[in-house]
Amino acid sequence: MNVTLKDFYPVNSWKVDENGARYSCCAEHDSQAMFLIDQTTQRRYLNESKGVVRFKCFLLSLGTPFVHSIASLANVAYRVAKLISLSHFWMPNKAQKCNFNARLLDAGKDLLRVVAQPLSFVALELASLYGCFRPYDGRKLYATIERATYGSFVLAPCFQPEPTSHAFGGDLNRRNAF
Repeated sequence: MNVTLKDFYPVNSWKVDENGARYSCCAEHDSQAMFLIDQTTQRRYLNESKGVVRFKCFLLSLGTPFVHSIASLANVAYRVAKLISLSHFWMPNKAQKCNFNARLLDAGKDLLRVVAQPLSFVALELASLYGCFRPYDGRKLYATIERATYGSFVLAPCFQPEPTSHAFGGDLNRRNAF
């Protein structure tokens, strides 16, 4: 999923997705909307209570320094190896065929990810702390920084737009699951 400048807005307005999927886990949450829509980007995020998102952000503020320090090293090593070997230009890539400009752009993205890695590390920690005060906006920032840095999620799959899983394997059809 791509990342745009609007994904980095620190304050957003949120609306319940009344026409979308519904939770069907239990009588308490039965027929509640499953997603919130970010009015800035029109992306859908899980409709979890602010308290649960705030707690998840707190847990991320504790886990981010440990997990992302390892993930950052692996990410930088992988991207540097790709850049040094010029694999962007000789490895077969079905999506890009033989388009030199697309391959050059991909190499540029990898170079930018290597250079921005230390800033991303700090930004992830700050986003998780921001989420303790503004849960939905902090969640969005954390997910955006992960996507921009790694191309996918590392620690917070349920924070991503249209999530497919929870970090601890919780059921997506249950509201406020982990």
